[in-house]
Amino acid sequence: MKKLDDSNAIEVADGLWWVGFADYEAGFSNNPYLLIDGDEAVLFDPGPGHPLFRDIILQKIEQVTSPEHIRYLVVHHQDPDLCGLIPLIENALHPDLVIMAHPRTALFVPYYGVRKGVLPLGDGDSLELKSGRKVVFFHAPYLHFAGNIMSYDTKTSSLFSGDVFAVFSREWSLYADRSYKELARDFIENYVAAREPVLYAYEKIKTFKIDRILPQHGGIIEKDIDVFLQLLQEVNPGRLIGELRNKPTTAQTRALFSSGKEWLEYWLKKELDAHSLDELMKVAIEEGPSTISLLIDSISKKAKELGVANPLTYSQVHRWDTIWSSQTAPILDSIRRRFLSRQYSLRSGTDPLVDVLKQDLQAFKTSVVVMFVDIRGFTQWSAERAPAEVVETLNRQHEIMARIINSSGGRVNKILGDGILAYFPEQKLQESLIAAEKLQSAVQKNHLLPIGIGCDSGEVIMGDIGQEARLDYTLIGSVVNFASRMCSSAGKGEIAFSQRLLSRVDAAIVEKILHSYSSKTIRAKVKPGDPEIEGVVLQRR
Repeated sequence: MKKLDDSNAIEVADGLWWVGFADYEAGFSNNPYLLIDGDEAVLFDPGPGHPLFRDIILQKIEQVTSPEHIRYLVVHHQDPDLCGLIPLIENALHPDLVIMAHPRTALFVPYYGVRKGVLPLGDGDSLELKSGRKVVFFHAPYLHFAGNIMSYDTKTSSLFSGDVFAVFSREWSLYADRSYKELARDFIENYVAAREPVLYAYEKIKTFKIDRILPQHGGIIEKDIDVFLQLLQEVNPGRLIGELRNKPTTAQTRALFSSGKEWLEYWLKKELDAHSLDELMKVAIEEGPSTISLLIDSISKKAKELGVANPLTYSQVHRWDTIWSSQTAPILDSIRRRFLSRQYSLRSGTDPLVDVLKQDLQAFKTSVVVMFVDIRGFTQWSAERAPAEVVETLNRQHEIMARIINSSGGRVNKILGDGILAYFPEQKLQESLIAAEKLQSAVQKNHLLPIGIGCDSGEVIMGDIGQEARLDYTLIGSVVNFASRMCSSAGKGEIAFSQRLLSRVDAAIVEKILHSYSSKTIRAKVKPGDPEIEGVVLQRR
């Protein structure tokens, strides 16, 4: 199978874009969809909560529209692989963003740390955009959560089905074929408890004209739609309950082991020296959570044929000195290997791409613009005011500044009390300069506290850094330190750029910026004995 170049947003229907990502190693895809209609946009099921996924999704959205056009965000149920990303992107979207969900899901959304308002959706509610285009919502409870909904775009006859017709597969492709049917059956039978919710949803779905089905995992269904809909009448959900009732004999356990080993060797594409189900599980644990789940599903399928329980799902003894756990880091690593090699220009020199993709990218080197923004005189100002006023003022200021950074193609890495650490991909050099100007203009326009800004560009290390119990996705290196020193050199209303940053931007752009400012040259170093770098401090005339 030819693997899709999923580094770009892909239009799947008129104004409907796939902005998701695939993890071929884990056999797992996440499928956020973006509906664009003029200057309005709707984002469906944004994704899991990690800054890496934020960067992937926003980078794709920016290819086709401004994130600030996203006025509506729809989540079909409460799972973290749908909702976890919301608090990381909500401030980059429309200032009046509305999150839309089933009332029982709306109850849980705030617990992700979401601050925007949530609109509970009734069965049969619709969203009408300015153009008259409608998205219809209907309740599909217990598939696989009580607060589950589906959505239907009337213009393109597209059904957003959530986890119905979802699949896990290493042979993932953007568009499904008939082979997906049995994978979708497995998903429903393992993750849904009973037939009644499935049949209820089927009766709802068949009232719509459907040209495509857009599931949250797996491939888009455009062919054989009737075949997939028929599946909803055939499935026997609640498979896990049946598995627990009848324990296998020794001979049946051997058959289950043989079946599981055959599947795991196919999955990993290598022969295994394993002689028991426990040893198969150890191999799966080393691979990661998705392999564990799929191995259990594979053995459960054979157990169903034999009419017995899956030994991996009961009566395991977990001792403190032999307990196993699966590392989740490889899930992020496999996605980093593909996306960051493109998005942040990880390739260097003449290294072939295949060598880059073999790198361990839990931490990686990349070229960016680093920006520090710091409020001047904040300590004295805050000492004279009530805590509530301090927090309210800071939140308003950070909201405005973060929106400017995000809309300019940058990313806020962290809030540092009264300051911000942000970065811009290498291809956004010019935008970083313009963003600095916009930040100072916004301070004056909105009567914010005065700020100083410092920027430098070059190679940094990015990754999950910190103690094992509390990792922080951030960037480190001399460029970060020099950007901080540039910021320290900038007073109220001033911007300090390193010369090496300015030298990489088109001279005409630099000249245009410098024309509006008085400037002075500075030299800075991080600590005694370090090399100096030259910079320019700008102050508006």
